[in-house]
Amino acid sequence: MGPANIIGDIEIEKVKKNISRSQIGSLTNKDIGKVVRIEGEIIQIQQTSGPTIFTITDETAITWAAAFDEAGVRVYPHIETGDIVEVMGEVNQHSGKIQIESEIIEKLEGEKEDKIRQIIEKALDEKAEPENVPTLIKSPILDKLQPKMREAAKTIRKAIMDGRTILLRHHADADGISAGVAMEKAVIPLLREISPSTDAEWHYFRRSPSKAPFYELEDVIKDLSFALEDLERHGQKLPLIVLLDNGSTEEDVLALMKAKIYDIEIVVIDHHFPGEVKDGKVEVDEFVDTHVNPYLVGGDSQITAGALAVEVANIINPEIKELISHLPGVAALGDHAESNEAEQYIELAEEKGFSREDLDKIAACVDFEAYFLRFMNGRGIMDTILAVDNIDKHEKLVNALYKEYNKRIATQLKATLPNVKEEKLPNGIHFNVLDVEKYAHKFTFPAPGKTCGFVHDKYVKDLGDKTPIITLCYGPDFGVIRATEVIHKKFGFNLNEIIWKLQEKNTRSWNRWWWT
Repeated sequence: MGPANIIGDIEIEKVKKNISRSQIGSLTNKDIGKVVRIEGEIIQIQQTSGPTIFTITDETAITWAAAFDEAGVRVYPHIETGDIVEVMGEVNQHSGKIQIESEIIEKLEGEKEDKIRQIIEKALDEKAEPENVPTLIKSPILDKLQPKMREAAKTIRKAIMDGRTILLRHHADADGISAGVAMEKAVIPLLREISPSTDAEWHYFRRSPSKAPFYELEDVIKDLSFALEDLERHGQKLPLIVLLDNGSTEEDVLALMKAKIYDIEIVVIDHHFPGEVKDGKVEVDEFVDTHVNPYLVGGDSQITAGALAVEVANIINPEIKELISHLPGVAALGDHAESNEAEQYIELAEEKGFSREDLDKIAACVDFEAYFLRFMNGRGIMDTILAVDNIDKHEKLVNALYKEYNKRIATQLKATLPNVKEEKLPNGIHFNVLDVEKYAHKFTFPAPGKTCGFVHDKYVKDLGDKTPIITLCYGPDFGVIRATEVIHKKFGFNLNEIIWKLQEKNTRSWNRWWWT
């Protein structure tokens, strides 16, 4: 029999097989070679030198769909990150993970799109809901903060499952770094578990220290640049920004506002004074999605950001509780916190084998190493110092760093102490003033802020912590103040109020000059 002859006009129509929908999480190696249909959301698009790779998530898991027309040419250019699509193709493997060699990828719209979005959102919301875990210590302030801490934990878990990068910023001191490392240890195991990519921890998590105790414009510019570049080059979703040990104050507002222009979700875990609290909210809350701060529930800065971050990290991933439970003790001593909560955290670390002296040494070494790391996160090195990894090297490294730390402090105090101007005020306050620009060693550890702390600590050691002592160190465009706790209790000393009055006075002076 020969080939059939077809007479008349011919119209070729591409038809799809009628295949029932498969869930990504149900696909296994047994399905390799089968043609399947999946529906989900595009969370990343990567153009390789060969095929275009679409990363897709549904309500169960994440996978890749490879599409190819020509080498290095973007397939389906009308499909973008965030679109809901239907994919039909053969189940295959790539780097040991399930991948779909697609035959058809179609963008879903209307009711079909809405239905899949609702299914994914509901499942994502349920999976992101954290376990009910108790706080590491007993505290009425932490009890009041529990709903906010759970909200922060859920937001971070949801971002991981949604294929968004976690962009973590923290202050570059013992408190902030303890907070950042704790969060890192909670997030990375979940990234490894959830993402099909073997290097997800490098693509979907970035931890960066900030020199200032607030979110600087310089930092937000870097973060936005990375985020928009990842969106453009790698088709990644916009990140979740998590700020630790910064983010609560008036100084943070401009940077937060800038990030919000791009609709970036922001979580803040901080303990700095956020200004006046009205109906449980403060100024930065206009630009922050979730805000954890003791001041919001009647607490104060004596519960450190490191402690709060560890509590949230424990909610995110309870399996790392034992690994990080000593970090709040490091943060408490590093930040000179004096509270019932701080003492409980120190006791918790002691139960794990870290004495108060050990914690103090670790905090000192974190500060020392942070000075030289500058804008690098020191992943690995900080893990060793904080005894969360490379435990066999921890003691040797801490002892070596602590010896050099003390040597540098002795050199700085030798230069500064003879030049401190001491005055005992009529009200009994010991007031110490030092020009660090003139009398301190520059471009070396300790920096001016830390130098002020060490000078102050020397006077506290000599006069006793019950003595009212204020130490002011200043340079050409900055001032650093340290005070003993009795100053606040006896005299109601509040540096924030002083700053507000100075700002008000400067504004009045400026206005007088302007109208003259």
